[in-house]
Amino acid sequence: MKKLLLIALIILFSLIAFPNWQDKVLYFIMIDRFNDGNPANNDQGFNEYNPYDGAKYSGGDLEGIIQMIDYIKGLGVDGIWITPPVANQWWDPWVNYGGYHGYWARNFKQVDEHFGDLETYKKLSQKLHNKGLSLIQDIVVNHVGNYFRFKNGKFEINKGSVPTSAPTQYPFNQNNFNDEEQRKLNIYHWTEDIKDYKDLNQKLNYQLAGLDDLNTENPLVRKELKESYKYWIKEVDVDGFRVDTAMYVPKDFWRDFFLSDDGIYKQKENFISFGEVWLTSKPLSDEAEREIETYFDNGFNAMLDFPLNEEIKRVIKGGQPTRYLAYRLERRNELLKKGILVTFIDNHDMERFLKGTQPVVLEQALLFLMTIPGMPVIYYGTEQYFTQTRAAMFEGGWGSGGVNHFDKDSEIYRFISKIISFRKKHSATRYGEVKAIYYEDTSGILVYTVEDENEKLFVVMNTSSEKKISNIKTNFEEGVVLKPVYNFRGQTYNLVVKSSGFLNLTVPERSLVVYEVTNEKEEVSDVDFDFKVNLRNNQIITNEFIVEGNTNAKYVYVYIDGKYSSGRKIEVENGKFSFVIDPYRYDPGNHRVLFKLRGKSFKEIKYLEEIVFNIDIQKKELAFSLDPLNDDKGPEGRYVYPTDPSFKRQMDIVGAKVEKIGSTLIIYIKPRDLTTSWNPPNGFDHVTYQIFIDVPDKKGVSVLPFQNYEIEDWDYEIFVTGWSSSLYDSKGAEKDKFGVQILSPDVLVEDGWVKIIVKGFGIGNPKSYDGWKIYITSWDYDGVESRFRPLNKEPKAYIMGGGDENDPYIMDDILLVLKE
Repeated sequence: MKKLLLIALIILFSLIAFPNWQDKVLYFIMIDRFNDGNPANNDQGFNEYNPYDGAKYSGGDLEGIIQMIDYIKGLGVDGIWITPPVANQWWDPWVNYGGYHGYWARNFKQVDEHFGDLETYKKLSQKLHNKGLSLIQDIVVNHVGNYFRFKNGKFEINKGSVPTSAPTQYPFNQNNFNDEEQRKLNIYHWTEDIKDYKDLNQKLNYQLAGLDDLNTENPLVRKELKESYKYWIKEVDVDGFRVDTAMYVPKDFWRDFFLSDDGIYKQKENFISFGEVWLTSKPLSDEAEREIETYFDNGFNAMLDFPLNEEIKRVIKGGQPTRYLAYRLERRNELLKKGILVTFIDNHDMERFLKGTQPVVLEQALLFLMTIPGMPVIYYGTEQYFTQTRAAMFEGGWGSGGVNHFDKDSEIYRFISKIISFRKKHSATRYGEVKAIYYEDTSGILVYTVEDENEKLFVVMNTSSEKKISNIKTNFEEGVVLKPVYNFRGQTYNLVVKSSGFLNLTVPERSLVVYEVTNEKEEVSDVDFDFKVNLRNNQIITNEFIVEGNTNAKYVYVYIDGKYSSGRKIEVENGKFSFVIDPYRYDPGNHRVLFKLRGKSFKEIKYLEEIVFNIDIQKKELAFSLDPLNDDKGPEGRYVYPTDPSFKRQMDIVGAKVEKIGSTLIIYIKPRDLTTSWNPPNGFDHVTYQIFIDVPDKKGVSVLPFQNYEIEDWDYEIFVTGWSSSLYDSKGAEKDKFGVQILSPDVLVEDGWVKIIVKGFGIGNPKSYDGWKIYITSWDYDGVESRFRPLNKEPKAYIMGGGDENDPYIMDDILLVLKE
């Protein structure tokens, strides 16, 4: 009996000590913004603490996390990932910003004074482990804080840096280039900032946004970094690392860091390390995945899934074709064979997913994450509907609104707990292979299966804001029953496979339903109708096309692109029916038409296989205008750019033009300077465009959200940054609030022009744009703080000058009137 008990205990211990990371869901905490458990450590006396200033320390600490462990566990997560707890540079006067976030190291082996001490960190680890929760520590090896720079080729020490002008840990304190002995140690790459992210030498050896780049090829640096991070495993018993800026460090460093005889993986069994390689792929391409998967071959056993994150924002939030997400899901199958993909919808370095959209969209995206393999991460505050990227959860912290946000009864907290529970009950969501079954070339339906050795799940999602209809071809046998096991705003009844493996689906807007593919079968009856039509599959339509057909049905229902509300009911006369496809009312590319036939009785219904047709028409110019140089000074000519050298004249609009293809609108903007200082995926930074579209005879609003300005009228807004884009309806727009998001336009840089492609379905598929007005403004946006870049009397590194917070946030503008 004792022997059996011992064996049972050993098995139980192994399950606790060696978890399957695929089974886990993590909760990501920014220490400074989560909870203040010890107010005594808030202010260290250097003017670095101010909870009313988002650039400074706010008061969160490790003790605060300890106090909220039950709140965290109640969400259903299995562990936490925390931002770096190490001693940081507290204030950098060169950029007027603080290191509250933890990524500007001063000492890799010391807990920052604002966060507590080693004993507090040990206590946090022990209490987490006692509750069955894992602890992931964020680490940085690429750089320390911003203690020196080369300005115009001259070396400078950041003498105003707080609390020190150099790291306090050897050998990282050897940072004075002007001291020959320190220079010879080569602890740092003595370089300027990265200017060209496509240049591998710059990417690996130059400074990222002014942060002092460590010479990770140097054996002494490698040794000390390994010792520094092994220290936290030994002293605190952390379970894994999230690795910041991994792509800016040579890959052979990671092999040594993780896999060598004195490396990280030798310190603890089943240690996880997931890297940040912030690369995204264009739709239907995999350039980012091909690079990310190389890190699995160089020591990492997990990677953050940035390509999926971008696709979720494009498709679920942005209303782009579900075909894009189908491609991404299947591409992930190959990466998952190499290691774990860590999935997320947002994080501390980007705009909150909920910003600019509705809670239902957030909920759909979170549920989607829970249906696919990977290790999901919930960013703190998501469970309380946060829209501010780094707002505090506790009432005394920055952006909290003076309210504690630890509400376990909130709707979204309970929703997240519920979907995590669902995930844990279904192994296919964690270990299955994903196969796309059906997708659209517009916003709408995505159907996929997730299958492992235990079960097969069938997932039906509608990303559109309208009901959709489709007839899906599957490989299931006739009569197979699909039973719903999780229902989000969808149909609650069983699905039964029809003849030839077809499933007839009517899918409510913004819904997601997970079905179990059962072994049960039902008898299926079918109705036969004669049917012929002159529309061929993959037919190209260049002009108005009359669809004509013959059938013995009484009625023909026609649904184009699955839009249920736009279905046409055509009464068949003398066995014939017809309707017109006007290509100028559609976007170029593929479209689908679904025919539903009905006999004399409502019971006599038959859905036909969908037919694809392609719209191919010529591009047409609608407007072109030049704008004067040097007028990027605000409405009254007194604004000046921020003082950081990365700001050029990016906000000076020198020209704009508009074209259309069918109902697709293409807007081009020519900036004076194009820069990529922060490696933006859309190909430009330090400028945003706020584009307002006025539709004749349509009443919109006059106020421009967040810009302290009004115009006569606008109906749609396009907000474009180097990282994201959104098309908003004017409905619900206010002075401090965007309207309702419709979709995310495609954005790219082409021959020096910023090109914005707006699908016509997002703005009503107009046949003509004659008389429409487009008003374009330029400014800049702080993505970390989720706000338009501040405007003060005097400019600072990242603050505009020449005005105040109540003045218009418009640097330059141009008006276009469209003519056809």
